[in-house]
Amino acid sequence: TVYAYQFKTITQSLQNLQWREQQYPLFKELMQLYHQHNHEVILDYGCGPGNDLVRFLHFTTPKKVIGIDVSLKALALARQRLALHKFDPSRVTLYHASDSFVKIPIHDQSVDYIYSQGVLHHTRNPQEILHEFYRILKPIGTASIMVYNKDSIWYHLNTAYYKMIVNNEFPGLSVDEAFSRNTDGPDCPISRCYTPSQFSDMCLQARFNVQYLGAYLSLIELDLIEKYYKQALQDPRLPLQHKEFLQEIQFSPQQLPMYQGKYAGIGGVYFLTKTS
Repeated sequence: TVYAYQFKTITQSLQNLQWREQQYPLFKELMQLYHQHNHEVILDYGCGPGNDLVRFLHFTTPKKVIGIDVSLKALALARQRLALHKFDPSRVTLYHASDSFVKIPIHDQSVDYIYSQGVLHHTRNPQEILHEFYRILKPIGTASIMVYNKDSIWYHLNTAYYKMIVNNEFPGLSVDEAFSRNTDGPDCPISRCYTPSQFSDMCLQARFNVQYLGAYLSLIELDLIEKYYKQALQDPRLPLQHKEFLQEIQFSPQQLPMYQGKYAGIGGVYFLTKTS
């Protein structure tokens, strides 16, 4: 389901980008949102209603921005928003994709930068999509990919403890099944999460070099840490695997949770380059 507001002014549109960043601490840093992509061809895979299409076109000067999404509603909203900003239409191409057909309608080695934020974990064939990313990326191209992070406060504290134990939600479901209903709504057909090693292995299988940068957080996760972190550690109802994860959490000087040296939020970010 696509939830988006149809903006009436450019100021409203840009303020929405700022608001979005504020909901997810470390989002802009880990996703490298304000890196310059001057004169590059950018693919936003899963562009939705155009948040990051606007960001790329407003804050830098790419040669071309390509947006792909499975939702016709999202693409219609993206077109409206791009038109509001009066971006040159020759610099933007939007494609409608099907989740059952992963072929990307872009030539081999023609894209400088691939950006995919919160999309692959909703697809039927993420491995095949990664292979397509490799095909279309230039030899010196790069990619920033976010998928849901299993080594996260969202998985171990929000889902496994707050939702399933404190609120007694998702009875009879495994934590993975509950997680899938505790992200983009109970009707979302596919919603997976990956440990860093699991998703890194998928990237390696697609022949990428991969660097796991950590996982940005949500304000919901930070609120739950403040309210339920200590309680969860002391609650005998919480299974050992989740308690062990929480026991290993350390806090940065900014009091942000870290696990094994990386930020432990829901948004796991991976930086990809092509192998030589």
